Amino acid sequence: MSIGFNPLAMVRLITDSMTRMKELDVKTYNAKGEGFLQGGWILFDPSGTPRAAFQENAKKRVPINDILEEVQFMRSNNNSTLYEEKEIE
Repeated sequence: MSIGFNPLAMVRLITDSMTRMKELDVKTYNAKGEGFLQGGWILFDPSGTPRAAFQENAKKRVPINDILEEVQFMRSNNNSTLYEEKEIE
């Protein structure tokens, strides 16, 4: 959604956000700081080598199932990654 200078789009963004917080039963939240920064997850092996990365998107939830699948695969296959295995095939 492009907010631009449309005040109705800003109102809708806020009401959608509040609705989502009620659906998830969020008790407290941090509304301070930069609202446009996005994060992600990086999975490292025991030696500190990054093995997989997952970028978070403000419009979608964190891909928890993909992260868990990758962690389980790394544990069972000597720290190789599921994505490396798929590229080999």
